[in-house]
Amino acid sequence: MTEHADRRLYATWRHPEGLIHPVGILTRRGSDRPDGEVSFRFVYLKSAEQLKGFRHLPGLPDLHRVYDSPHLFPVFRNRQMPRRRPDYEDYVRELDLEVTSDPFEVLARSEGWRATDRIEVFAYPDRTSEGDITTLFFARGIRHLDGAAEAVSRVEKGDVLNLVDDADNDINPLAMLMSNRTSETVGWVPNYLIDMIHELRDPFGVDVEIIAEHVNPATTPPHMRLLCRLQAPWPDGYEPLSAQEFQPIVS
Repeated sequence: MTEHADRRLYATWRHPEGLIHPVGILTRRGSDRPDGEVSFRFVYLKSAEQLKGFRHLPGLPDLHRVYDSPHLFPVFRNRQMPRRRPDYEDYVRELDLEVTSDPFEVLARSEGWRATDRIEVFAYPDRTSEGDITTLFFARGIRHLDGAAEAVSRVEKGDVLNLVDDADNDINPLAMLMSNRTSETVGWVPNYLIDMIHELRDPFGVDVEIIAEHVNPATTPPHMRLLCRLQAPWPDGYEPLSAQEFQPIVS
């Protein structure tokens, strides 16, 4: 991916009860101009109108407006760690990126996580040259699962993680856990990927593989301990994240 290629991120909002819901699409739009000028667009999704307790993202108050700007909107810009910070190199290393990585890609990889609010982002899945669907994500809920932090320490880069249906989950009966080679639980799959995995596995009969992409030490914040890669054959005619909740309110 080139530094100024179009890039799509989904903004999410975490409900007080725990579920994470998509609420908007942030697009960085590239340019063919020699100066590499880019612009940004944000639009709310139909799900944002239906979420009890959700009003709007800071600085983007109108759910029925298309927002365009030559600069990244503050609510997302404030989630980017400044490169001048002395711990920036350590931070991007924990994300399995280089110091020179595109800041927008750093935002996507970090998922825009902040302890002070309920907003996060995630990237639209990529299609590999081999025709696979793939996306990266951090394992969720490690600090809430007994023994998960220790189990992550026994995961190595390249390990295939097992998907385990968590039908007894009080928040989402479709939730999925992941386990390591010795069947120890290492975290949950993010809620925003659950429907896609079920769609690939059930109607299309596709084998979905979860691979440990990067394992950080125990001193790393729990939400960044285990970076995973979802990979599966991309079925003909399949469009991920195409359900009604992912459709924009206005085009």
